[in-house]
Amino acid sequence: MLARYASHLSFRLAVFALLAAALVWPILPDAARINEFRDVHHLFLYEKSAIDTIRHFHELPLWNPYYCGGFDAVGAPQTRFVSPTLLLGLWFGAERAEILTVFFFVIIGMEGTYRWLRLRTPDPAAAFLVAPIFALSGQFAVAYFRGWIQFYGFELAPWILYGITLAARRRVAGVAIASIAFAIMVGFAGLFATPLLAVAGVMEGLRSLFAQPRNERRRSLLMLVATASFMLTIAFVRLWPVAETLLSAPRIMAGAPGHLPRALLASLAAQLVLKDGNTDIDGSFFVGSAFLVIAGLGAQSKKGLGVLALVFICLWLAAGYSPIISGFALLRRVPMFSAVRYPERFLWPAMLFASELAAYGVNRLPLQAPSKRWRQAARVILTGALAWTVWTEIDAWKRIETGRTTGVVSDEFSTDFHQARGNRWRTVHFESIGLGSLGCYETHRLAQSRLLRGDLPQEEYLAPNDAAAGTVKRVAWSPNHITVHTSLTKPARVLVNQNWAPGWQSTVGQVQNHEGLLSVDVPEGEHDVTLGFRAWSTMGGAAVTLSALLGLGFLLIRGRHKGKLFAPAHRVGTALAILGPWVIAGAAYASSPDPKWPIPGQTNPNGTPALVPVAEEASITAPKIGATYDVPIVVEAASVVGPDPHNSLALELYLRRTGTVARSTTMFVHFERRKDQGPIPKEKEGFRNADHQIVGGSFFLSDMPEGRLVHDAFGTHLGKGASGIWDVWVAFGHVSGNKGRERLVSPGTSVESEKRVRIGTVVLP
Repeated sequence: MLARYASHLSFRLAVFALLAAALVWPILPDAARINEFRDVHHLFLYEKSAIDTIRHFHELPLWNPYYCGGFDAVGAPQTRFVSPTLLLGLWFGAERAEILTVFFFVIIGMEGTYRWLRLRTPDPAAAFLVAPIFALSGQFAVAYFRGWIQFYGFELAPWILYGITLAARRRVAGVAIASIAFAIMVGFAGLFATPLLAVAGVMEGLRSLFAQPRNERRRSLLMLVATASFMLTIAFVRLWPVAETLLSAPRIMAGAPGHLPRALLASLAAQLVLKDGNTDIDGSFFVGSAFLVIAGLGAQSKKGLGVLALVFICLWLAAGYSPIISGFALLRRVPMFSAVRYPERFLWPAMLFASELAAYGVNRLPLQAPSKRWRQAARVILTGALAWTVWTEIDAWKRIETGRTTGVVSDEFSTDFHQARGNRWRTVHFESIGLGSLGCYETHRLAQSRLLRGDLPQEEYLAPNDAAAGTVKRVAWSPNHITVHTSLTKPARVLVNQNWAPGWQSTVGQVQNHEGLLSVDVPEGEHDVTLGFRAWSTMGGAAVTLSALLGLGFLLIRGRHKGKLFAPAHRVGTALAILGPWVIAGAAYASSPDPKWPIPGQTNPNGTPALVPVAEEASITAPKIGATYDVPIVVEAASVVGPDPHNSLALELYLRRTGTVARSTTMFVHFERRKDQGPIPKEKEGFRNADHQIVGGSFFLSDMPEGRLVHDAFGTHLGKGASGIWDVWVAFGHVSGNKGRERLVSPGTSVESEKRVRIGTVVLP
């Protein structure tokens, strides 16, 4: 009975919509409010500023001036408006659009999982019962609690795998499904999902390829190549600007953890609860014990064993640095995966492949019963177990909803604009009153000019050397266009209190990069100067996307019959449809009129170079140490300055790599109050660390040029530190995985303690 109903789309969508409604029901009273969790402020700002740019200025959201001094909005990896969900925001407002986005994505995720499972199991009831588990799993609840709405792009993962499988079966519809789902995911800030989907997609493609008859594998491989090509070219309107942004300031992420099997099991089976106002690893990917047991039952078949191998590969990657042989560490050596930070996210593809095993279990177990009555009982038990799991997943949403702090953004909107120093954890409240927040926090380094200021009387002004040349007055302002009237007695440079980026153009004079600040050289006389932003990467990327969509449409029309695409009479047309967008991409790149980003400097936050010139190595003033470790890094010299009136310290270390260093290597920097000074007062601290893998925010310890002296300058704040004498210690080891500290071979001229060397001593008042 259930199998008959489950095969009907209208029935499935009705049930899936009811489940999605039950999920969001507790949140509806707060639908018009914003989540005040810290990460939300810049993520929500990206969406809201895009909507306000369209609503109030009637422009496309190409430039976002409201955060970090301004940046290419389409090229920011975490902006999510380059997707159909923007229409929800325009119609209902950014706040209400979030809950609608969750509602629709959850339905899409359930239907996609069902369709993908149906390609593998003959029982529609089994696919129907298992489909909601992935789409309602714990990480989606965590994502909503933290305001990571962009993570709902993972709901498109089963559609991508579904399309890849169909493409391997030589169906052009699969190419279209995988490509469009991927483009929407990327447009919805799915860059975090891309590396994970690449791994899952390769595994799905390979097993689908080898499942085809031997004489058809060549055509299946060509279809998979076409799928990969269209996935990239249809998403080009997003991928090109993002690539340009990352080249301007590469995303160097450290701190990738390791997880023991017990922790991974807890993340899948433990109850999701809040701890200290946030979620922990326990329950963060909840799918429930019953689901895991049923998946285990489904693995007890020849067909299931192959899928189980895929699940274990994903679990191996999710373990991060914990295994003796870390698949995650090996994966991060590949450039595309070097910035992947959280290995546990590989539990997402693990859950998808486990869903296939669970569908096998639901289908297979009742067939092994000795009688019809026992078969019916088995179906009831399995259905009840999965229904209980779904209810538990929905209940987790109710629990975390009570822990959210919500607020209200002003309904008023100012079309004027002025930069403010701001607050990165409250920045969303600045935009509606016409203020940009220079307090900047992002997961990738933004090219932010050091000349940005939040105290200027006006945002457009003459450069200090040209201050006597005349006057500058703003005439009109919008996110993408700034018009000023200049009255100059001689040529002068006009500075704009925003970041420079490729794509800015001027109607008068020449746009310049003034130490990272947007500026234009204007001739003498009276001029109305309009600066406009229109990045070639976005325009060219849009042309590639459009051509790819046209090429895909051509193949859909031609490929109604299997094999026709690669018939001798049609090969040329097929090749042009697939390769044409790449030709346009190459032509667009070659003809770009925009200047390129300057090569990112390898500098410390205080502006000093991270690489010491060879000729200056002998002149460094920091006290010499010469400490050596088993890991081939030498601490040549170090200094600690402070504390200042705010209990902040400035540290400088001079390091030299003398051999091969593992990517997981980290530097432990410990600030420790001496223990012979009496008890530590309540609400004070006696220990703080500033451990890091990245030197000067520029490169990993493992990537330091061998033999060169490297300068690592950074600071820390000991505002809660108890008064007394504090020692500063340095050691080396590996992030997570319980690998401990490396052995100290020689402390040099310093003092050793617990495999650490002391680099300085300070006194806190």
